[in-house]
Amino acid sequence: MFILTDFSASEADSSRRNRPRLPRLETCLSRADRSELDSEWRGWLAASAARSELSGFSPAAIVGAAFRASALTKPESTGCWLATPVHYFAGLDSVHLHPFGLLSLSADEQQMLAADFARVFSDSSWRLELLGQRELLLAGPPLEACAADPSLFLGGDPSAGLPRGEGAGALRRLGSEIEMWLYEHRVNQSRQARGELPVTALWFWGSKPPKVPATFTKLTRPQLFGSDVYAQALWQLQGRQTLGLSAALDEINRVPMRLVSDTVVLYACLPHGGMVEGLMRFEQQCVTPSLRALRRRRLSSLRIIAGSNIFSCSMLHLSRFWRRSAAWWEVLV
Repeated sequence: MFILTDFSASEADSSRRNRPRLPRLETCLSRADRSELDSEWRGWLAASAARSELSGFSPAAIVGAAFRASALTKPESTGCWLATPVHYFAGLDSVHLHPFGLLSLSADEQQMLAADFARVFSDSSWRLELLGQRELLLAGPPLEACAADPSLFLGGDPSAGLPRGEGAGALRRLGSEIEMWLYEHRVNQSRQARGELPVTALWFWGSKPPKVPATFTKLTRPQLFGSDVYAQALWQLQGRQTLGLSAALDEINRVPMRLVSDTVVLYACLPHGGMVEGLMRFEQQCVTPSLRALRRRRLSSLRIIAGSNIFSCSMLHLSRFWRRSAAWWEVLV
């Protein structure tokens, strides 16, 4: 199972000019069985590969418990949000989230922001904690307020994904104060001097449990490859070890292949230069060797989760030669 963790339909459906066709990915998508994922991929992962009680907690609570080594209790009242550094830019009539706007800061940059946040907001109830990941953790008073995953709004208007709920006003006010604080921050001055995108805001999300699928199959021997702060925390709370993406790529090409049917590989497109470039690498690194393994019967099935779609492909599916391959952007969005 491959999960495109930062797949954005809006970004994939943006300008289609000069886009390369991806023949192997398109072959897989066109011949596979396609079904709709009636949940978030994180909800699917929690339901399929974790203890049942863990799926009832928010990503922020799961991450907080794993990285703080603290307990999870019900009802959840952690007052925690994942804080993703993002970059906005001004569009013609509104602010947009930059296509490359989910920023990974260095450890020094994160440490500088957290220390400065503690000084500037010392008289408030808010704290910004380091996780050693792309995301930071915002802790504060319990509020009924949650935003959507920012990766869903890459390249587009982010307003639909901003905090909602009774306490959204307080969270939005904090966000506005942070935007002013960041405007001429020394971290951003250094980033701009290096030609890097500055941090214009922190996106607060992950304070509600992810929606789980109505039906799912429990994975009996789940393995996890790749990087995502929630997935890694979910594994850590179960005493399991996660492996990097490079280890998965090595296993895909190994003969005999040692990956089991319950293997989950998290693939992020954005670190590879954006959605299109990321999908090109995904085809090269994952789809091509997986299709080869299918044809040689070293792999029983190949599944891909992209946005709200699941594509399931087996050796039998590959024999559907009558199915015309459509452009990948027509299928994925």
